[in-house]
Amino acid sequence: MSFILEKLFNSYNQFILENRDDRSSHLPLMDGTWQVPTIIAVYLMAVLKFGPRFMENRKPYDLKNWIRLYNVVQIAANSAFFLYEIYLLAKRPNFSYVCQPVDFSRTTSGYEELYISYAYFLLKVLDLADTMFFVLRKKQSHVSFLHVYHHAIMVTMTYLGVLFVPGGHIYLLGLWNTLVHAIMYAYYYLASYGSPLAARFKKYMTRMQLVQFIHLGIHFGRPALTMLDCGFPQLWHWIGFGQAIFILGMFMDFYIKSYVKKPKMQ
Repeated sequence: MSFILEKLFNSYNQFILENRDDRSSHLPLMDGTWQVPTIIAVYLMAVLKFGPRFMENRKPYDLKNWIRLYNVVQIAANSAFFLYEIYLLAKRPNFSYVCQPVDFSRTTSGYEELYISYAYFLLKVLDLADTMFFVLRKKQSHVSFLHVYHHAIMVTMTYLGVLFVPGGHIYLLGLWNTLVHAIMYAYYYLASYGSPLAARFKKYMTRMQLVQFIHLGIHFGRPALTMLDCGFPQLWHWIGFGQAIFILGMFMDFYIKSYVKKPKMQ
């Protein structure tokens, strides 16, 4: 068994080192092959096993002020990212919304794409704190498959994105996601004060997420299904398309159960 694990680990290391974009090799969490898989493994163990066990005989922690601060940080970070990406797109009048290759050059524009992709990855790592807040507040019902899967897969895919395709056609993923998250964390912040505006807005948050994944499905699906070759790897078109459709399905199921189906009369 140890031989098989060692073989798999060596193959994984070799694949990453031989195929990655080496421009990011100096960046924290990107300068090795073990850090991010370890973060994801620790996250899953903490929120699914050790966290609930730790809280089993404890009272929920009062984290209201910490969560409000966290929401403000998320609002600021996601808004800044969204506005900066709008600025970068404005600088690129020839950017293709149909199929855009990655700029792997060691030019200013190439490094702008790399660093904006890396910043987006760091935002997804920060998002993992959401689940820990649920666990520490003993809101385990919020730790659903959709929630945990979405957070874990976003860290995984953005990490691989920085390694292999930092920019190009995935630009709009970051644009959409940071806009949605800036609004979402503003909603959370207002809701923490019992704002009636936040209560009325909850359903529309889910609708906005549905629109996001519908558009991303089209964005990645069109070049995937038409086999359009623009220099952006077909594999990543299919990964983006598959993830968008899968998560759209889960969000649609959540929306129908929460807002469409009427509770049965007793």
